[in-house]
Amino acid sequence: MLSLAMRLSLLSAGVRGTAVLAGGDFDVRRVVQDSRLVKPGDLFVAVRGLRANGHDFAAAAAASGAAVALQRPMPLPPGTPQIRLTDTRWGLGELAAVLHGRPARRLKVIGVTGSAGKTTTTHLTAHVLGSAGLPAGYLSTVANSAGTARDNESGQTTMDSPDVQAWLALMVEQGMAAAVIEVSSHALDQGRVAGCEFDVAAFTNVGCDHLEYHSGPEAYLRAKARLIELCASAADKGVPKTAVLNHDDGSYEPLAAIPVAGRLTYGIDREADLRALDLAPANGGVCFRMVIPAASADVRLSLPGRFNVSNALCAAACGLTLGLPLERVAAGLSSFPGLRGRLERIDLGQPFSVYVDFAHSAVALAGVLEELRFRTTGRLLAVFGASARSGGHDPAGMGRAAARNADFFVITTDDPLAADPAKLARQVEAGAQGRDRGRDYEVVLDRRSAIRLALERARPGDVVLLAGKGHERTMMLADGPVPWDERGEAEQALHELGLAAAQPQ
Repeated sequence: MLSLAMRLSLLSAGVRGTAVLAGGDFDVRRVVQDSRLVKPGDLFVAVRGLRANGHDFAAAAAASGAAVALQRPMPLPPGTPQIRLTDTRWGLGELAAVLHGRPARRLKVIGVTGSAGKTTTTHLTAHVLGSAGLPAGYLSTVANSAGTARDNESGQTTMDSPDVQAWLALMVEQGMAAAVIEVSSHALDQGRVAGCEFDVAAFTNVGCDHLEYHSGPEAYLRAKARLIELCASAADKGVPKTAVLNHDDGSYEPLAAIPVAGRLTYGIDREADLRALDLAPANGGVCFRMVIPAASADVRLSLPGRFNVSNALCAAACGLTLGLPLERVAAGLSSFPGLRGRLERIDLGQPFSVYVDFAHSAVALAGVLEELRFRTTGRLLAVFGASARSGGHDPAGMGRAAARNADFFVITTDDPLAADPAKLARQVEAGAQGRDRGRDYEVVLDRRSAIRLALERARPGDVVLLAGKGHERTMMLADGPVPWDERGEAEQALHELGLAAAQPQ
């Protein structure tokens, strides 16, 4: 990527409401919000976070040779280049966007949000666009791509805004025509997508999630709805600003009331602009007919489940808003190879089915279990735990979801951080009322042993779901991350139990 440098006065002029207080000729090479990473030539933006206030570290950043962006006046070393922002959270992203030449204005940008399915939909959308001749980069929970995918190691669904803008700039540099960004409610609330200039705001569904952060369901929905507001007010790039909405979801009515130039609805159960009909299982996936008022096309999706049909419709609607023909969209959906850790099937010749999925909330776990219930002629078994990283994901609700939908389940450990894994397990167990420990479920805190137990209990025709870790490569413990590979652990257990068709090489 090209090296950057822009005078503070010119950089500030690109962000509305910014005032240069000193040092307008300072050359800014990077915009940062972590004072520990500051180098000479950086612009440190003092952002108020959940646990710390960047203003408390502004003087230290200045002493390290950085210019400083503040929201309120405070003592700084004499001669410190500084600017005043009306909102440092949103200003951070706007400043980074200006420094990178506002790359989002040279891309068609699709934002995908929702409580479940947004990662899969992000990857589906980028694949559909690319297969139709519109090269698209993407930023998701799993990976980031500007033509070549790299694992997202940030630990965030949506990275901090300087990183988002750097990736958008890389997409432009690599010849991408579009960008698909998975957008979390935290990112919308914290300004991480400032400067992204959305053309399409796409919604999978909106349930109740992250209530440890948002004050309630209404606040959570308001945060999600912010994506439509950002889209409606973004720079004009010759594409009607469009909200893609799930007509089957309870969020449709409030989201449809938000002003935006265009709306495109999709659905399975209800009438919509884009609809899926004649759903039928097919070789581990599902086939269906995709219908718009003037045409229809057949899709053979490699992903299993009704909810993935909904995700596919959302991705298809995004493609249609950018002018792609229906038949090209259908071909793109049919050629999608799948996504690591999203209902990823493990087949080593064992006499039952095994799936790995990232479902790590009560809503997501219930949805996946309900879908898999239709896929088994035998019993449904599950392994899962409550993550300390997901305090609002309702541990007791996860227990209720398993008690309602699984025949047998194992409560285990999932990213406990500094929390007591046994306490987290008890919170999950509290929701499993009406089910008997020892007969209907077990608590096995060692996740490797929990997976092995479920596979030992499985019989021919059963389905086993390993939920919560999905694509992730680490387990977050009190002492830090340790390597973890859910698929690898399951495959190793199948081999050790003699259930695999062949021994590992």
